[in-house]
Amino acid sequence: MPIPLQASNHEAASGAPPSAPGLLRNSTLFRHLDDSEADAILADAQVRHYPEGAQIFAKGDPGDSMMAVLQGRVVISDSSFDGRQVVLATLRDGDVFGEMALLDGRERSANATAAAECDLLLVRRNSFLSLLKHRPDICMGLMIVLCGRLRRTNQQVEDFAFLGLERRVGKVLLRLADEMSETAASRLRINISQRALGELVGGSRERINKILHDWKRSGIIAIENGSIQICDVQALADLV
Repeated sequence: MPIPLQASNHEAASGAPPSAPGLLRNSTLFRHLDDSEADAILADAQVRHYPEGAQIFAKGDPGDSMMAVLQGRVVISDSSFDGRQVVLATLRDGDVFGEMALLDGRERSANATAAAECDLLLVRRNSFLSLLKHRPDICMGLMIVLCGRLRRTNQQVEDFAFLGLERRVGKVLLRLADEMSETAASRLRINISQRALGELVGGSRERINKILHDWKRSGIIAIENGSIQICDVQALADLV
């Protein structure tokens, strides 16, 4: 069943949208749906296109939908007490976000921004809650998603509380390298700015710059063209 596209500044391009049915089939939440139930979700869903840097929603916005990344990358962030931006999560193809506001109907608890050009599947609150009423297994899938999000948040809090900035930077670089690509050669090169890295680990650009250049002099990493290449994975792992 075709997915209606919202006519707005973020309207999806004409032609077939990315594989929304495929996303439903492979996601933790929706993989047990039969064809009619999947069609019912998609009939009331929308595909929205966002260019890189576009705001998807802001903290405090009404929470009337859940979103899934069809393609691209989304950053969930908040501002610290001193005004610095703190990245809470980076989401990629197949990841779901906005589920908290979808469940309780309250305002968004953080900001969502397109870190790269992306297409998102938007599922309205009413249609999702209607599905939950007669599919308890979807409730279980949702709990799994929420538990995974909570575990990652707990780990992030522990890292901020117990690890110094240098160890946090090393840990994030290793994680990003593992997530970036399936090919061994590409996994060692991470396309990220020092400002964005600082937002992920809670450090200023100046401090991040010093750490990276210390590692560069030691031969652990190389820095070129806006990317960081890990030259000695074991040496970096030993730092964290």
